[in-house]
Amino acid sequence: MDHDILRRDIVLQYCSWCLRQPVLFTVYCFGRQIIMILSVSSWSWWWPSSSLPPVGVVVLTIFVGWYILFEIGFFFHYHRNLIPFANQICPTRPPAPYRDYKDVGDRAKLLNRILDLLEEHYQLIKKTQDVSASEAYYNFIESWFCKKAVNDVNYERFSEQLYMTTLDVGLCPPLSLSSYSFGGASVNDDDGFTSSNDSLPQLVNTNVPKNNDIAIGKLRRDNMDEFLSWAFFGIDIGTVESDTAMKEALEHFYTILQSKAGLQFEPGRNTHFTPRWFTFEKVQSLYRPIGVYVAVALMQFAANCILYIMGFRQYTCEKGLRYWHRSATKHQQQQRKSPFLFFHGIAPGGHAPYLPIVLFGLLRGERSRKRDIFFFENKPISYALCFDALSEEDTVHGVLEAVHQHLDSYRANDLMLCGHSFGSCQLTWMINSPQLKSRVHSMILLDPVSILLHEPDIVVNFFYTRNPYHEDSYNRKSDNLAGKLVRFFHESKIHLVASSELFIEYYLRRNFAWYNSELWLDDIPLDVKVLVCLAKNDEIVNAKKIEREISRLSKSRSNIQKIVWDEVGHAHCICNPDRWSDIYVAMTIMEQ
Repeated sequence: MDHDILRRDIVLQYCSWCLRQPVLFTVYCFGRQIIMILSVSSWSWWWPSSSLPPVGVVVLTIFVGWYILFEIGFFFHYHRNLIPFANQICPTRPPAPYRDYKDVGDRAKLLNRILDLLEEHYQLIKKTQDVSASEAYYNFIESWFCKKAVNDVNYERFSEQLYMTTLDVGLCPPLSLSSYSFGGASVNDDDGFTSSNDSLPQLVNTNVPKNNDIAIGKLRRDNMDEFLSWAFFGIDIGTVESDTAMKEALEHFYTILQSKAGLQFEPGRNTHFTPRWFTFEKVQSLYRPIGVYVAVALMQFAANCILYIMGFRQYTCEKGLRYWHRSATKHQQQQRKSPFLFFHGIAPGGHAPYLPIVLFGLLRGERSRKRDIFFFENKPISYALCFDALSEEDTVHGVLEAVHQHLDSYRANDLMLCGHSFGSCQLTWMINSPQLKSRVHSMILLDPVSILLHEPDIVVNFFYTRNPYHEDSYNRKSDNLAGKLVRFFHESKIHLVASSELFIEYYLRRNFAWYNSELWLDDIPLDVKVLVCLAKNDEIVNAKKIEREISRLSKSRSNIQKIVWDEVGHAHCICNPDRWSDIYVAMTIMEQ
């Protein structure tokens, strides 16, 4: 079906629905009367732009009135239709098929692989920490759980009831404008399981006991059953127990945990623990006025106009993947550069904020004209009113279709892939595709969330916690309400901008398969050059762990290089020309 016709039908259905609702129809009639009253010149004093001609005041008043009506209609539609649709959770429904571990009996291989990697990282840092390997394994597993100290305190995402002053994997206590003070953190920089923001100060809860871990206790068998069923089967424990093969695989997991990690779990359930099974949780989005989506759509329209003027053309693949493409100028075959395929991250406007870094940073000058350039779109993570999410299979099929349509056989086997943040997950799909794997020449990973995705850092930092504001940017004397509010918004920016948007939440909570999206660096072919760009103070990615992983692989692999920027956070490279130059130089070396 044509997407433009589909969107028009959705708009018409929405307008028709609004007029059929008794409440909205009443508001509509009332709004018309208000518009008529405000349109009278004697009421024009209320308008800030009263210096406008009477006709202009009337036009603006009518425009504002109609916008208010649409806003009210969208508000009701948002809460009565969109939220319930997004919260349709079916824990018994099979998840996205496993690409590498299709048989349930093979899921033990994935668990073994994770434990082996944890063991290697532990061996690198065991001399600098006073913790046994078994304790390190347990800490890793426990980090995949939310902890609450009081049974009658309801767990709420983004406001965890955590009674600790220093926490692993990027967790920090919930921020209150009155209950928390600014204090130092006793975090071990060499710890393999430390916070994703080790260099940042921690928020210390001054109103809670320090020996809370003793009161909470340890994980038990029922807690682990719930977690393992979700993590390795994507369904609830009830469904797993009804399937003989899954039940046997689950029992095998405990055998592995006991033999490799030395972990045993007592029967029963510890009610202080709740798994971070984000795909089973309801969306808890913040309402955004329809004007926000209109503004983002206008920004994207402007970006599309710029692309069109620069020679790009938009295409839609058979499976629905949309992309922009511009062919290389006519040069001799040996002068042409590798085709550049870009996958954007979670951002308002999708590819729009990335045009400067790509066109004026990474591919500036002659480098831009000597290669084909592709911008692939992912609407559900672009602040678009869109629930339709393309699967991994459809995305790979679309990229292959685009490559075959625009590139000859020579250039189609020399691809340069680049992805920022969530776009690195799509690069994972490409490099694991049998049809595309052999065609990739190089990969550029900017703030990648796909590396070490089995660690809880990404999920915890994105969905569950705020990260403390950098000390250099915080004035300790600003302890008044205004200063605390500024600090609150800085620490909450990931939540406010990305993780609380309805369609982004729906995409990640209902359509994201972590097991197919993790990029194992040692699976990348040795002839594929890889550049990993990290921000040391990244609010989402645990840059330190990824650095350690790259260093571990550097002994056996020379195809993986890294750039690490100090004192910057997630997505800082997108709007900083100095970072563009760093990547540009590294790309030049990669293409030699």
